[in-house]
Amino acid sequence: HTILRGYYDCTCCLNITMISSLKALTASQGCSRIVPSVHRRCFSSSSSLVQTSIESDSRVGVLTLSRPPVNSLSLEMCHAITSALKEVESDKGLRALILKSANPAVLSAGLDITELYQPDPKRLGEFWSSFQQVFLDLYGSRLATICAVEGHAPAGGCMLTLCCDYRIMTNSEKASIGLNETKLGITAPFWLADLMIRTIGFREADKAMALGQLYNPSQALEIGLVDEVCDPNDVLLKAHEVASLWTKVPPHALAASKEITRKKYIDKLSKNRHEDIEHFKEFILNDAVQNNLALYLENLKKKSSKK
Repeated sequence: HTILRGYYDCTCCLNITMISSLKALTASQGCSRIVPSVHRRCFSSSSSLVQTSIESDSRVGVLTLSRPPVNSLSLEMCHAITSALKEVESDKGLRALILKSANPAVLSAGLDITELYQPDPKRLGEFWSSFQQVFLDLYGSRLATICAVEGHAPAGGCMLTLCCDYRIMTNSEKASIGLNETKLGITAPFWLADLMIRTIGFREADKAMALGQLYNPSQALEIGLVDEVCDPNDVLLKAHEVASLWTKVPPHALAASKEITRKKYIDKLSKNRHEDIEHFKEFILNDAVQNNLALYLENLKKKSSKK
């Protein structure tokens, strides 16, 4: 992995799905989102899972997660995100990227549980490697990255948010964000836990990750998990305003600044990827973890049958 890919050649979690909450948030937001006009562009490696576009007459790209119903992160979804990031970064005219969801109720509900329950060990390793790669590519991007969180962002969704340079979240108290993996009997990997600690502080992160805590927008703002909250209908508009501001930073200066603050953490994961994959596989294949996943899936089936 090249740290802050494009710098040197630049010329200048898994989550309890919260089905009822997602539906309520979707209904409350409806089609009233204010979305700036954009010029659509098709990148060769993009797929139906991830769409990319470029704002008209600007240096801002948009990456939209589009895997219904809740953008869960499967092997294919992670590959699609990485491919889209590479294609966007190949456009040297771009300086900023907005990450958002096609579904305003949720950025991403986290890891796709079907990748974890009774998995093929080989695919499980490939899946975790793809998830690592999304982290490395987004956290190490040469672009200014702005995350527009219009709804829930638990676990892997929170990871995507944390990787971005600036995070804007809806002020709807129905929305939530955090690393809640322990609720399902698993934990965040060391590299994600480290990022959470650096973002909100050791003591707060220590408690939050142990308890699997999800924060509402006002709480997330207070602890620094997000940078700004606003009306649900204004999240995307605000994201474009902030992205436009970040494009004014000379790209070589931004990349160098991010290199200083992030390089050692990216290097740490890059050097320990194999060990992290093997640890993850051993942990997930443990009988206790598989039993917890089976129980979770059974509970989901019961909830669905009642509707």
